[in-house]
Amino acid sequence: MADKTKSRRNGAPAWLMTFADLMALLFALFVLILSFSDVDSDSFKRNAGPIAAAFNQPQPVFMNPIQISPQSKSQVIQQPGERTPDTSSSNNNYLKEVARNKLTNLIKATIARELSTDMLELIIEDNRIIMRFPAHSAFRAGDANLTPSIVPTMDRIADILARTEGRVTVTGHTDNSPISTAQFRSNWDLSSARAVSVIHRLLRHPGLSPKRVEASGRADTQPLVANNSAENRVRNRRVEIAVEIPTSVTAR
Repeated sequence: MADKTKSRRNGAPAWLMTFADLMALLFALFVLILSFSDVDSDSFKRNAGPIAAAFNQPQPVFMNPIQISPQSKSQVIQQPGERTPDTSSSNNNYLKEVARNKLTNLIKATIARELSTDMLELIIEDNRIIMRFPAHSAFRAGDANLTPSIVPTMDRIADILARTEGRVTVTGHTDNSPISTAQFRSNWDLSSARAVSVIHRLLRHPGLSPKRVEASGRADTQPLVANNSAENRVRNRRVEIAVEIPTSVTAR
């Protein structure tokens, strides 16, 4: 009987287990309340140490947050709908500008005499360069065969076109004076035949591919000026050789 009483006194009191459970519940409640509250960071750091010591826990370690300035945020965070600069488009525009300048200088150097005597006019546009011939400098009136004097100029132009990669379009234009002959039924026939005649001469150059060229006849549908005088009608009768701005021009 004495042995049983002694063994009970050596163990922990029964109420201690209940007390431990109560402390655990209180700690969980404290953590839950803390998670739902707006705690000042400095106050929490001051009180966290004593609280941890009361529960026999190691001292907490706090890491300093990384500060990001507004300027850094603007550099890193991309705004919704904002697009990054298209560098490829800028590069393409730069290459086109270089090619246009190079081709323009090559044409001016090759046909300088024709440009100085108004035998040929040079028009530089954003996507193409146009070489414009008055019809009287390349054809006889009412005819679609090239005059012998224009052939050397056409051959030099063909040499220029062979060094480029752009598409070539030859367009014939007339004034509004009607024509009806055995060879040409209308200005449509005449303007188309003159464009084809120019292409035939250009394609004699072995370096110019037929796949790159096309002919077009516009008759009197695209006048430069009103057909209300003999002088204006002379301006409207013309042939234009247009070449697209290439990405490269071969130097020779």
